[in-house]
Amino acid sequence: MGALGHFLERQGIPTTGISLVREHTETIRPPRALWVTFELGRPLGIPDAAPFQRRVVKAALDLLQRTDGPLIADYPEHVEEEADFTGWACPINLAPRPSDTLAAEIDRLAVWYDRAVATLGRTTVGVSGLDMPAAGRLIVQAMEGALPPAQSLKEAIDDLRAYYLESASAFPDPGSSKTRKAWFWDETILASTLLALQPRLAVSAEPQHRILANLTLIPATERYRLARS
Repeated sequence: MGALGHFLERQGIPTTGISLVREHTETIRPPRALWVTFELGRPLGIPDAAPFQRRVVKAALDLLQRTDGPLIADYPEHVEEEADFTGWACPINLAPRPSDTLAAEIDRLAVWYDRAVATLGRTTVGVSGLDMPAAGRLIVQAMEGALPPAQSLKEAIDDLRAYYLESASAFPDPGSSKTRKAWFWDETILASTLLALQPRLAVSAEPQHRILANLTLIPATERYRLARS
């Protein structure tokens, strides 16, 4: 969106935006950006907190008065981290076991995913056009054989991540979005597979594979795990 902002500005349309990843914004240098320290996926901060969200939107819109861009303004309010995550537990053991497989893990989550969809009435899974076992097989293929096209692989991974996190939201004690992400990266075979896949993609002769490896496969907050894998 930052790059689109440059195009719109050349047409005489002032633009502003909200940045969740400062490094990306510093590289793209959009005309105006409000940098916030909120959790990824929550550009307005606190869910269901209309006054807080209005303050964020107003701060972003206020930047339209500035003509000294490209600029990044820091939003002064921060969302307090949840201090106590005790009591959150996954009701099924998804920790990798020697006999376990990605396919088995995906299958064990199916009942929880169905419950999540029934409760929410929606899902973000589906961009790849694959069912989840097929998406899993594509990732196994990438690990064991020729790399699939980067876009197909990215869409399969995006679907599986959404499938896992939506499934976890239906657990009897679902915790918070933060604890669900911690569960995903700490305990699932899919996460360990993605960490193992990253070096393969990073040395691929295909530029799109390298982009996937270095920018979107592993979130910036989790990249420290690559040194351990």
